[in-house]
Amino acid sequence: MFSLSFFTYLFVLAFFLALLEVQIEGRHGWAKKLPTWRPHAGKWYARLYAKIMGGKELTGYHAAIFGFVLALLHFPFFSGAQWSWEGELWVLSLFFLFDIVWDFLWFIVNPHYGLNRFEASYVVWHKKWIGPLPLDYVSGMLFSLVLILPAVYVDAAILKAWVTVVLLWTVLLVAVTLVGMGIKKIKAMI
Repeated sequence: MFSLSFFTYLFVLAFFLALLEVQIEGRHGWAKKLPTWRPHAGKWYARLYAKIMGGKELTGYHAAIFGFVLALLHFPFFSGAQWSWEGELWVLSLFFLFDIVWDFLWFIVNPHYGLNRFEASYVVWHKKWIGPLPLDYVSGMLFSLVLILPAVYVDAAILKAWVTVVLLWTVLLVAVTLVGMGIKKIKAMI
């Protein structure tokens, strides 16, 4: 579960998931216009979800898609990798990193946004920002790191793998962003 090819494969999955989600949601992020289940905001689980997710509304769409991603990330345990608490913490940590990458890719591949509209005035469902980033990205990154710390105590290679994932996915995000910007410039010239 620590190979560069595996991490690259996960990035490709995040890319295609972002493309799929753009086809489903269009310009309306956070399932705003989807005919999906939405619990009453007063329900305890809706309040808990909003608290954890920076004020975002719980929807059936997001519950299903997050469940799907968690199931995908657990696949190695069903294809020969032995389950352990350290491995589980690693998978949950990866989920938070994956979620950040997938969400950012949504903006990059969405023709209604792009990097020039990745800011609080356009992205109203990310309610709090720290500089150019939604607070969710910063807290997700920190939570991901905190999740693997107990596993690092057992296997120090996990921290190296985590740093490798962060660096690799950052490089790939920059590459996809630059390619996307180049494609937009070419389209504008045609």
